[in-house]
Amino acid sequence: MPCKQSELITAINSFAAARVSDDSVLTKFSANLVAKLLDTLTFEPEEEPEAETAEAPEGATEAEVVVESDAPVLKDPPVKKTRGRSKASA
Repeated sequence: MPCKQSELITAINSFAAARVSDDSVLTKFSANLVAKLLDTLTFEPEEEPEAETAEAPEGATEAEVVVESDAPVLKDPPVKKTRGRSKASA
């Protein structure tokens, strides 16, 4: 039988309080309770996105095919140039 949201929240709060108080017996008990409640959770299956297939021109190898995606390109942030300290002023 699935657990109630309030039961799971109470168990998580008990675990957090046990960790803060550094009580090993209470920590083990509350960890077991959280694990038992998590085992009762049921999830709906995830919807898998349709895979986009890129058609390669004839004679092209996999390395030659460039697939364009809508994913953002991550760039390194700009680095400020700072003057280094000399050993005499340190």
